[in-house]
Amino acid sequence: MIFASDLDQTLIYSRRSFREPVSESDIRLIETLEGQEISFMTKKAISMLKEIAEQMTFVPVTTRTPSQYERITVFQEEIIPGYAVTSNGGHVFKNGKLDSEWKEHLENLMKNECTSLEEVSLKFQEIAADDWVLKQKNAENLFLYNIIDRALIPEVRLQEFILWLDRHGWKHSLQGRKLYFVPKPINKWDAVAYVKEAIGAKTVITAGDSLLDLCMLEGADHAFSPLHGELGESNTRLVETIKRTNKNGIFASEEILENILAKVSPAPAEL
Repeated sequence: MIFASDLDQTLIYSRRSFREPVSESDIRLIETLEGQEISFMTKKAISMLKEIAEQMTFVPVTTRTPSQYERITVFQEEIIPGYAVTSNGGHVFKNGKLDSEWKEHLENLMKNECTSLEEVSLKFQEIAADDWVLKQKNAENLFLYNIIDRALIPEVRLQEFILWLDRHGWKHSLQGRKLYFVPKPINKWDAVAYVKEAIGAKTVITAGDSLLDLCMLEGADHAFSPLHGELGESNTRLVETIKRTNKNGIFASEEILENILAKVSPAPAEL
């Protein structure tokens, strides 16, 4: 059995994304950058995730690059996964080493099924004015993301660009202040399915909050999505195998993990 989960705003949270009041004594700092606090988990969530990782294969699945993923101390020091998926499915790591077979497979798909990253970037410049696109980033020549001012998005022109992306083998996702453009061959579910086949797992449970997680949620046997996040805000219709949490923000992670433990823990014997 596999539990494959998105990280940011699913299992781990910045202070800005807590969404609910939480006691300092109930959370733990799990990521810093240049001395600044970045991400937290509740202590309860860490404890439950440890228990889950002892009973099944836990696979972190993130849009973060490998270097950004490696900043998360809990996955480097305490809960050390045998497999990890970074770059939205662009990289699969086994025991900390890059899986070259998966890398070669993706490179072949991208050559045959979608236009180049350079062409997408050039096309985006037609609408990427400085007033709303604050920074433009290239994630290891796998996909593009932008730091934006959502209030100033030129909605009509962006929708036209998104339609162009779709025709050229790419997809988009808007998460907070980040706008992603990702080739369709790079996706979380295909990477998780690759791990599933590699270890011979029969059941996959997933969790995620964004449109980039949707394929992973839909492909799983059981899936959970937080009440908050891009999927909630966009009113995306979810298939019946995907359960929305009742709790919001950082406490949604606890509800997700509680549900997963309930699936793997034996029911108490009747007296």
